[in-house]
Amino acid sequence: MCIAAPAKIVEIDNNVAICDFGGVKQKAKLDLVEADIGSYVLIHSGYAIDTLTEEAAKESLETWNELFEELENE
Repeated sequence: MCIAAPAKIVEIDNNVAICDFGGVKQKAKLDLVEADIGSYVLIHSGYAIDTLTEEAAKESLETWNELFEELENE
């Protein structure tokens, strides 16, 4: 099973985006998608593999946060 995490692009240098995962920043290659600064993307293994609307990204992030809260409560 593969898990892709949503993130917001905050900077682009050549074809590499700096993406924000709620305060944690990571590089991701943009070879597979067309995206601009401010776009939300799904990232897997260092690549942006899909773009998301802001609404879809926020829903996904809320779900991730709920999962993390549940895990902390176990």
